[in-house]
Amino acid sequence: MSISRIGLNVIENSKNDFGLYIHIPFCESKCEYCSFVSMVGTASDKKRYFSDLVAEIKIQSHKFRKNCSISSVYIGGGTPSSMDYYYIRDLLSSVFKNFPVKNTAEITIEVNPNTVDKNKIREYILAGVNRFSIGLQSTNPKILKAMGRTHKVADFEKTVKIIREFGIKNISADVIIGYPKQKMSDIKETMQYLIKMEIPHISTYMLQVENGTKLKSMVDNGMIGLPDDDDVIDMYKYVCTVLANENYNRYELSNFAKENFESQHNKIYWSRKNYLGIGLAAHSYINGIRFSNTENIVEYAELLEEKGELPVASSKALNPDERKEEFIMLSLRTKTGLDLEAYKEEFGESLLTKKKDIIAKMIKAEYIILTKDNKLVCTTDGYLVLNQIILELVS
Repeated sequence: MSISRIGLNVIENSKNDFGLYIHIPFCESKCEYCSFVSMVGTASDKKRYFSDLVAEIKIQSHKFRKNCSISSVYIGGGTPSSMDYYYIRDLLSSVFKNFPVKNTAEITIEVNPNTVDKNKIREYILAGVNRFSIGLQSTNPKILKAMGRTHKVADFEKTVKIIREFGIKNISADVIIGYPKQKMSDIKETMQYLIKMEIPHISTYMLQVENGTKLKSMVDNGMIGLPDDDDVIDMYKYVCTVLANENYNRYELSNFAKENFESQHNKIYWSRKNYLGIGLAAHSYINGIRFSNTENIVEYAELLEEKGELPVASSKALNPDERKEEFIMLSLRTKTGLDLEAYKEEFGESLLTKKKDIIAKMIKAEYIILTKDNKLVCTTDGYLVLNQIILELVS
């Protein structure tokens, strides 16, 4: 499906800054819990894929470069750092050549601690990377092994040290909460370790057991059990408390940052600003239109190589109700909350008037607060029932 069939004029006339996401699907091995589009590819698979990425970048640049500028680039996966460094170097070179990238742009790459070395990190930085997102997940070696992670805590520490030697301070660490056999003591140890390491951005994700994963199969077959929900809630509350005490700002449900270290790219998603996805299964959002690329790597290659077409598999222009739902859902995930005046301006109705009784009930239950500047903001307890809050506000 070409973008011309989903409103090319709307897209081409966009004049806002936007984020660029690039998906690298290759990994050295598949983690037990992973539901992302990823695979262990051959050398020829990787070479061909990166050639196709550059082809997609060139096609998209013809549609966007005249009217837009890139404020952030995020290279995710998969495991981008599992690739030889020159793939990432050449990829970013193509981005800079084909898109107007701001001098202040945040450029992030996801790395696994045991897939990088000093030379690779140097090359990333020379290519333009100024932020590293590192998949730690846990400091418990038994938990790491159960997850299918192949790194050790020492690998994480070494990676951070090298990055800092090159003068890069903008580092994020990912942590999973609620993995089978994980205990509160594991979470405490991991948080204290990251605090001691002075990692300025920490993402803590509560485990979601997704269909099609090895973990889902093991849970369904009774081979492994999940922690009690109350225990997972306690883990999350501990993370919120200990990081707040260390002056981390919880600026989104799962993300905590020291001052000036919030992820600019992720904030684009949560504020419903424009972003363009490049690569296998990548998603885009431009002026109210969502579209996504095929998840089939063979089809991805064929469309770009044989037909010279963008590998778009699905697209949808959001209707007013869908836009309202996204406004509510994404806003309530963030510290700034749901701006009731902005909602009224965009949709021509007062959410406070329409959902007066429901909002009053939630305020009384201490799930949300109504701020002096007319915003609805979730409390910690509210975050734990966020899906229910969203459901009641959009129904």
